Amino acid sequence: MKTENLMLITDAREVLRKAAVAEAKGNPLAAAFLGWLLRHDDLMASLQEAAGRAAAAKGADRNSRNVAVLGFACGVESLKSRFAAEFTQQLEWSMGLPNFASGGEPCGVVADPLIFAGVVAGAESVLMNESHKRFGQWATSAWKDADALIEGASWRRGLLISLGGQIGISKENPKEGGNPIWLAAALYRRGWATPAEKSVSEVLKSSLAGAAGVTDGFEAGLRLAAIDWAVARAMDFDITALTVTDVAAVLQRVPAVFQRWTWEEKPRTARRGAQPRRWHIENEYHFQSLLYAVLKPLIPALEEEQYMSPTGTYQPRADLCVLALELVVEVKFWYQGKSVKDLTEEIAADLSLYVRKDSRYRKVIAVIWDDGARTEDQSELRRGLKGLTGLFDVVIVNRPSCMRLGETGVPRKETVKLSARKHK
Repeated sequence: MKTENLMLITDAREVLRKAAVAEAKGNPLAAAFLGWLLRHDDLMASLQEAAGRAAAAKGADRNSRNVAVLGFACGVESLKSRFAAEFTQQLEWSMGLPNFASGGEPCGVVADPLIFAGVVAGAESVLMNESHKRFGQWATSAWKDADALIEGASWRRGLLISLGGQIGISKENPKEGGNPIWLAAALYRRGWATPAEKSVSEVLKSSLAGAAGVTDGFEAGLRLAAIDWAVARAMDFDITALTVTDVAAVLQRVPAVFQRWTWEEKPRTARRGAQPRRWHIENEYHFQSLLYAVLKPLIPALEEEQYMSPTGTYQPRADLCVLALELVVEVKFWYQGKSVKDLTEEIAADLSLYVRKDSRYRKVIAVIWDDGARTEDQSELRRGLKGLTGLFDVVIVNRPSCMRLGETGVPRKETVKLSARKHK
């Protein structure tokens, strides 16, 4: 990155940071939001102070802004245990209020996406099972009312759209459009949006444009977060700025791990009782564990065995997921007895469940262990998969030659596995 560009970025960051800190000093909601978003030490201190006051609010002093402040505090792992109980109680109070007062005034959650954001941040961190399901129903109703109320192209409108995605409402909205390009980058590290794959320069330009004139502390903080994302991405190694393309590139390099794979013919040490060890990969469970071990250190937000939206009584469960990237990594074990046609149809069926219109995921990378190392059939498989809706990439990992098919050399047979596990 050029020196003059870094100087411009440094100046803009300083201006934006001053605006954010100034807002946080006089506005508890800003202190909470900016502390949750940016995690700067001084803003985190302001967040804790604001959350402490909100937790102490009783009776007539309770309001939706306090609930949002507590929610943002619960969205920070180190603060969750301190504020979770009070957030849950105040959220129950807030959920009992009507979306509109008798005079037509909207409640805080409906009127202000920042209050809505705090409530969602806390619910994601604290609520589980039935309480989370009940929250989702209430939040959906509130979001629909907010969607009708908040119009126009602005970062607040864009934030509302992102919140819809977080509570399971499709982001494909006819009123969406014209939102600042930097907003997705600003929300990326909190898992609420995904920047375009090659948007670094556009994010920087739009974040810097007019930065000197930004007086809204909330917007200043968001622009600052977006600049931080773009700079980290431009510096070319920040694991928190990984994109779907980066994940695919890592997966394409998985075969390299077998250069040091443990497969011993005799013990490697002279220790008494030592036995030769062999790390077998004999089924999809084993292969998924390998991929999890590769990806988890790079992507802390990686989750496994996540339930998708049901189809009647059919409950699909995806192997590996990164919600911030709207990405599913679908793991397959290509047994020798399975044809290209059967495997293609199986992956196509899974994609139809993972990237439905009501799904929170939009892209799938299929990673296939070829237990027969059938390089002659792999081109046919890729051709069959090419063009499937939602399929971002296909990665095929051949069984290394050192891994014999079994003690007798008999090919392994496919077992009833993920079909039962995924679709209970």
